[in-house]
Amino acid sequence: MTNHASTSDIADVPLLLMGLRTPLAIDEARWERLLRIGRLTGLHGRLAARNLLHPELPPPVRRHLLSSARVAAFRSQMLRAELFHLAPLCRNDFPVILLKGSAYVLQRRRMAEGRFASDIDLLVPREQLRVMEDRLKAAGWQAQKLDAYDERYYRDWSHETPPLRYPGRTLEVDLHHAITPVTGRRAFDPATLFNRSQPIPGTPFYALCAEDQVLHACLHCFNDGDLELRVREVVDIDGLVREYADRPGFWDRLGQRATELRLERPLWYGLHYAHKWLACPVPGSAVAALKQPPALHRRLMDMLVPMTMLPPSPDHPPALKVKCARVLMLARHHLLRMPPHMLAPHLTRKSLRRMRAHLRGNVEAGSA
Repeated sequence: MTNHASTSDIADVPLLLMGLRTPLAIDEARWERLLRIGRLTGLHGRLAARNLLHPELPPPVRRHLLSSARVAAFRSQMLRAELFHLAPLCRNDFPVILLKGSAYVLQRRRMAEGRFASDIDLLVPREQLRVMEDRLKAAGWQAQKLDAYDERYYRDWSHETPPLRYPGRTLEVDLHHAITPVTGRRAFDPATLFNRSQPIPGTPFYALCAEDQVLHACLHCFNDGDLELRVREVVDIDGLVREYADRPGFWDRLGQRATELRLERPLWYGLHYAHKWLACPVPGSAVAALKQPPALHRRLMDMLVPMTMLPPSPDHPPALKVKCARVLMLARHHLLRMPPHMLAPHLTRKSLRRMRAHLRGNVEAGSA
């Protein structure tokens, strides 16, 4: 038996992406495969949002989609409840910006429908980081206990504090002071984000301006992650662009802002794959105005990104080339976050820690 995906498996991926934009008229067997891929990528809620009202939907499929829609709605309601409890901690002495899904929900963006929320991302000025962290802890939020090295990693090198959890609740809070790691290649002064942020009506929170939301989505997708199964991040980029594309002057402002923050490359990749995979309405002139990655980089990314970001067949293990692509993209991710002279000892320490934990686990299992 071969381990490679069949032709129908490969054809299901573009069909899934099409189903995020328009209702599908397909048979039940094809739907079964799409639902499995949708769950694998976390896109089943968005698939439900676009297809649940289709009159020709097979009844078993409708039940699955209805379940996904209800779970997504429940998680959205949990998100709103947590934001309601967090609101009193925003005392107008400094801005608190909601990032990603939290902002999309409170701004009532269409793209938030069916989107699964897993955490709450807050952005505050670096000089107010301790103040906000203390407020959260006083309100009952708790951070995982870390050793001195990990604590230093978060405090000095990363762009966020250790995740905070409230006992008995599902969502965690990630408290940021920037949207790029301090040691990363794309690091910039986040003060400009606050200067252009906008209040969310009826709340004490702020959101990034339209251009910065798109840039953050592209940066988060192509610079702040290892890319594995991150197709949902490209779906976010597509959704934001569709929200803002018709605003007068949006494309000019987006290009200028990308140049100002030196984020042209992640923006280029974000627009490129959103257009290629989701038919995102990106004007050719907007892409042409950006400084493109070198041709070799584009060819490598076009080879590696689909193998890592798009879902593999749910019926077979990943092929060797997919595993190799994931390793290469993980290496890229690390190199973008830290310079080599810092990265080598960091990864060595992490590897030794995992090795010790593995050996300890084997010893405990042997003595049981």
